[in-house]
Amino acid sequence: MTTAHWQFFIDVGGTFTDVIARAPEGDLTTYKLLSSGVVRGLVEAGSTARVIKDQRRAGDPPDFWVGYRLTVFGAGETAPEAATVTGFDRDRGSLILDPPLPAPPRAGLAYELCADEEAPVVAIRYLMGLAPHEPVGAIDVRLGTTRATNALLERKGARVALVTTRGFGDILKIGNQDRPALFDLHIRKRDELATAVVEIDERITATGDVLHPPDAGAVRRQLEDCRDHGTEALAICLLHSHINPAHEEFVAEIAESIGFAHISRSSHVARLEKIVSRGDTTVVDAYLSPVIQDYVASLRRALPEARLHLMASNGGLIEARAALGKDTILSGPAGGVVGCAHVTRALGYSRSIGFDMGGTSTDVSRIDPPPGGFEYQHETVKAGVRIMAPMLAVETVAAGGGSICAFDGQKLTVGPESAGADPGPAC
Repeated sequence: MTTAHWQFFIDVGGTFTDVIARAPEGDLTTYKLLSSGVVRGLVEAGSTARVIKDQRRAGDPPDFWVGYRLTVFGAGETAPEAATVTGFDRDRGSLILDPPLPAPPRAGLAYELCADEEAPVVAIRYLMGLAPHEPVGAIDVRLGTTRATNALLERKGARVALVTTRGFGDILKIGNQDRPALFDLHIRKRDELATAVVEIDERITATGDVLHPPDAGAVRRQLEDCRDHGTEALAICLLHSHINPAHEEFVAEIAESIGFAHISRSSHVARLEKIVSRGDTTVVDAYLSPVIQDYVASLRRALPEARLHLMASNGGLIEARAALGKDTILSGPAGGVVGCAHVTRALGYSRSIGFDMGGTSTDVSRIDPPPGGFEYQHETVKAGVRIMAPMLAVETVAAGGGSICAFDGQKLTVGPESAGADPGPAC
């Protein structure tokens, strides 16, 4: 079967991944699975240590589960038992194991099938009927993901160091001196994304002239010390670099030479006059870009011939290799806004409210009549962080269907931590 015209439209949430596939003949099919990439089932009566029966597997693609790792979870304190699937009878829904489990599992126990592949890859292979060892080939993939959204909400991005001009290490903590809660008696400072600050002895004037060039040896020693203390990504934001980016480029070259793989320069990420907005946006980009780039790299390894595009925060598509953290903060929610507008207009409504509750967050948006349609923001605050980048106006709350409830000794809290896809929606 030719795969040249297979198209996949994928929404990767914190808990579930939903896929729509268009076959070369034009037929549409759908598939839903946990975003962890594992597929779950229940052991049925008649199963043995060598053969696990589950009618829900009947009709799955031939030999699809061969090579998957099957784990049966015991009741109570019993440890889980794992084996490799070496055969699959799709007519009976039987998974054949070799070597077998130590003992026959009891009917009703839960099991998982896992191939250590990302959920979109598992879904693509399933819908195309390809076994794990078969190449996928050339396909078209358009994907929206909440990876960046959830990483920002749950503060699970990379360890970032802010690199700035000497004397301006506190510039982002000082910020614009705005007071969002002016009459609040208990002021809480925001949580900074950057865990370290490196002050470079350099200076460029407001007209772009070099007043004091940086010393290569000193910069190298500072960055090596930063690297040795566990920093994973750098956010370089020097004074007046929006006019003359030479010093930022100089620092970035040194950082790259000593092994930093994730480097964000404000003159590239957000070439703006205001250093606070420029710095905040650069730190967000450095914080989230490793999350997105590592995810894209894992998809590329499994789908080397795929034409892969990501949904951007502005509702458009960008080539996956060019995706930056700051541009994908609302990748998943933006797809919901565009889809909401399409459906409501097809039903004859010119105005609508979009409400999208996922496992980790809830997103609300407004659709206006054409020609305006979508509402955009060029400067916004998401999860307490200021971002200068065009994006659809979406109000995000860090509470969803899988949010974890906790008690800190004084009050109950909901989120921002989420159960995600592991263990999944236990309720």
